[in-house]
Amino acid sequence: MLIHQRYKLRRSVVVTSNRVVQDWGAYLGDNTMSTTILDRLMHHCHLLEFDGRSYRLKEAAETLARKTKES
Repeated sequence: MLIHQRYKLRRSVVVTSNRVVQDWGAYLGDNTMSTTILDRLMHHCHLLEFDGRSYRLKEAAETLARKTKES
C-alpha cells in the first residue's frame, strides 16, 4: 500500500536490495505482487547497480586484524 500511495503522489522512495529483480517473485512468495511492486518502483526510477566488495566487510576485516594483532 505504501508503494502505491507514494507512486500516485509522485513521491520519492529509496529502496536498497541485494536481490536481483528476477528473484523478487520467489523471495516475496507472490509473482503477481512482486511484478506490481517492481512496476511501480521502476517506472520512474534511477537504477544504480554496484559491483565490488562491501566497505563494511573490508572495515570488519581490518578491525578484526587489528584486534588480533593487539592481543
